[in-house]
Amino acid sequence: MHSIIPRGWGCGALVLLLHAGSAWADSDRSTLPPDRAVALALSAHPDIRNAELAVATTDAARSAAAVLLSNPTANAWFSPDGRRAEVGASQPFSFSGEGWHARAAARERGAAAMASLQRARRVLAATVRQAYIDAVVATGLVAVAQEGADLAARLRVGVLRKLEEGESSELDLRLARLAEVQAATRLLEARRNQADALRVLSALVLVPVDEGDLALDPLEAAPAVDPGRAPRRADLEAAELSLDAARLELRRARAATMPPVSLGVGVRVEDGETFVGPSVGLTFPFFDRNQEERARALGDVEVADARLQSLRARVDAEQSTAAARRREADAAAGVEGAELQEARAALASIESGVLAGEIDLPTAVLLQTQVLQGEAAVVTLRGLVADARIDELLALDDDVLLGGAP
Repeated sequence: MHSIIPRGWGCGALVLLLHAGSAWADSDRSTLPPDRAVALALSAHPDIRNAELAVATTDAARSAAAVLLSNPTANAWFSPDGRRAEVGASQPFSFSGEGWHARAAARERGAAAMASLQRARRVLAATVRQAYIDAVVATGLVAVAQEGADLAARLRVGVLRKLEEGESSELDLRLARLAEVQAATRLLEARRNQADALRVLSALVLVPVDEGDLALDPLEAAPAVDPGRAPRRADLEAAELSLDAARLELRRARAATMPPVSLGVGVRVEDGETFVGPSVGLTFPFFDRNQEERARALGDVEVADARLQSLRARVDAEQSTAAARRREADAAAGVEGAELQEARAALASIESGVLAGEIDLPTAVLLQTQVLQGEAAVVTLRGLVADARIDELLALDDDVLLGGAP
């Protein structure tokens, strides 16, 4: 067996390192940069439409409770012979503070819905960026698998020629063919994963996405994290506002124990005489004292408080774990050798070593597999680093996720 480190190794590496440059330098070819993908999703995604609908609904409820809780009523009556008629109108008024609490609760619910909308926008932006990263990584792994398939095909052809010249054996040819089959299998699996990733991204941005639309480097989809920034989480704010609204709703339900008083005016005509006078209506709470609504409102307060406590714990855990994960990912990104040029130079050296007879085929197949795995690891590593940054940005609820989208 010849040496695993052939003479051609250094030459091949030197040539590729001189001419390859950065493996990610062409990323500006993207026709769908990450920020545009985010903007497309935010413009019409169903999750955003649903959150906007919640805002519109709370705005309508606040408008309905802005003046009085109940609409005025009117009634009219007359006899068939026209000698008697009666017309009246009345307006219920609450003097127990029910209206004030209802309006305050509506304002808090509106503010909570708006905060939830802001959080939904950042969650969607993070989801789009993570899907974009997955698609870029999947596309990079396809390129790696394609390199392996091309190399396996060239090695088979080279071994076949050497066999014809009497410099190789039938066993080497069979091994080369098996290596080519394995490379084709890896390529098809990579293509399947890429198709799945592109479909997920397309569904998020609501337009078909092709591999040629993407940036080459997954880190382009991950804005830099500023650890000094600590914006207030919108979902935490929404939970606090929802608790305030629930407490105000409980006060309203308790105030509604005393029913409103109806004040109005009536006109009666009888045998040619007209009578005009005020009217007062009052319901006495002997049996129905709004017990059901008060119990429901009390339960809503307890549920909202529990959700807030749960969310606070989750936010603390998300922010601490995301920061630790991002720091570790950034450190891993700086590991020496995490460059595609090294792997590509190694593949070129393996091929030249086999064709020059410096490396036997079994050793070449083993080396090829190891190098391709290392190249795939480089692509995957950059994707994991980008994903860790997105995770921390979402944990911080940072607006940089929106990429300048309004």
